[in-house]
Amino acid sequence: MPDWAEDLLTLLAMPLSIAAIVAAGGLLALLLRRYRLGTALVAVAALWLWLWSAPAFVSRIASRLVEVPPLATLQTLPQADAIVVLLNDVGANTSRRDWPLAGTTADSLWHGARLFAANKAPVVIVSGSSYDPKPGQLTSGEVMREFLTAMGVPARAILTEDRSTNTRENAVFSARLAARHDIQTVLLVTRLWHMPRAAGAFRKAGLTVAPAAPSGRGRTPRFTKAKNLVPNAKSLRGATLYVHEWLGTLVYRWRGWI
Repeated sequence: MPDWAEDLLTLLAMPLSIAAIVAAGGLLALLLRRYRLGTALVAVAALWLWLWSAPAFVSRIASRLVEVPPLATLQTLPQADAIVVLLNDVGANTSRRDWPLAGTTADSLWHGARLFAANKAPVVIVSGSSYDPKPGQLTSGEVMREFLTAMGVPARAILTEDRSTNTRENAVFSARLAARHDIQTVLLVTRLWHMPRAAGAFRKAGLTVAPAAPSGRGRTPRFTKAKNLVPNAKSLRGATLYVHEWLGTLVYRWRGWI
């Protein structure tokens, strides 16, 4: 299956997309005067969207979609040849600010700098590319490098892999870079919900991996609190990320990438 087809199917499988498709079917049925069917479909779409955007439901659904590993503490993490920080969200700085835009990757970069300062590894590899820079703009790798140097990591200790655009490429390209520097064991820094697929891909690429996520999953919201039953955009976004990761894991297993 071509990549564009997988991307399209993944998009259509997202909670918001399913709700929109079902609601559109309901509106069409109403226009065709199939009132009972149309009303039922619109109601199903509304219920579906509520389940995937109410905090109390999302946390429970997510825990069944992605099996995250235990969060390792700084003290329990082993020594490694390198720390690998995966890009999550880095954007081009189009303003006049004199600092790069690290996006949500900033948490991972901060944690990578923290691991380096704790002497967990002598090298930090930054991996990923999220956009094509215009003339004069920093690449994603350069943004991550600049962030790390500002956090006290020497430039000579940073290796940059800025060609990869997905998790498998992160693993394959980082493994090639690691091989050139005699790196075999890595502390992998990425989001906790992304760790199983990422760690699997890096191990498949031939590296020994110790998961080193920057933060863990929060407390499960209770049904007894009314605010946890109120839908919100943050919970819907979180649910979408978990569904995307679940589907990505299925595809990676099917393709033999993990």
